[in-house]
Amino acid sequence: MRLWLVSLIAFVFSVSAKNVIAEEPCVFILSGYGSSTSKELYQKIGEEYKKAGIAPLYIEIDWATGDILDYIAQARSYMVKCDATEKYFYGFSMGGLIALALAAEEAPVSAVVSSIAPFFEEDIERLAWYSPHRLYNWWLFGNSESISEKDVVSSVNESNTKVVLLVGSEEKEVMLKRSKSLAKELSNGELEIMKGIGHGISQTGHISYIVSFVED
Repeated sequence: MRLWLVSLIAFVFSVSAKNVIAEEPCVFILSGYGSSTSKELYQKIGEEYKKAGIAPLYIEIDWATGDILDYIAQARSYMVKCDATEKYFYGFSMGGLIALALAAEEAPVSAVVSSIAPFFEEDIERLAWYSPHRLYNWWLFGNSESISEKDVVSSVNESNTKVVLLVGSEEKEVMLKRSKSLAKELSNGELEIMKGIGHGISQTGHISYIVSFVED
């Protein structure tokens, strides 16, 4: 009987913890494709926001669905966890694309986007069917739909959300072009090219760039 009661209490507390609503300024943190925000580096990013008085909320995505619109829907379900008017976003790679898509809906104060994945509808449509990037997109997501860059940029510009685009100087050309293009289209966009850094949040120096913008 005692063991049953202890288990019930533990269950109630675990459910409550998952549904905690932050009333202070908060940041939604999204990992790259196939990864998890439970990893040390994402936790470290959250701690930096916490030092600035912003509560970190870690979004976990089930990447197995292979559907970009579903990833966005999964992330959207976390929005109820923050009841504050002051919201922030951080996302890496595919998490960056999701973060920008949600920024278009939520109008946060700012979004820091690292190495945003070039998987907008327009990115795929402009490529030849045999191009490596288009084939990679098909391998990952099949024929699933994505979001429109034009629609996202328009909504973000209306809200005047500050968007910091971080991209490594050693990234693949398609990644560099994607960040540079967005920086020109966003009315309150800022591009920072991380010297000597490739694609990977674990690369030396990447975190220090992120921290510098959190402190701003």
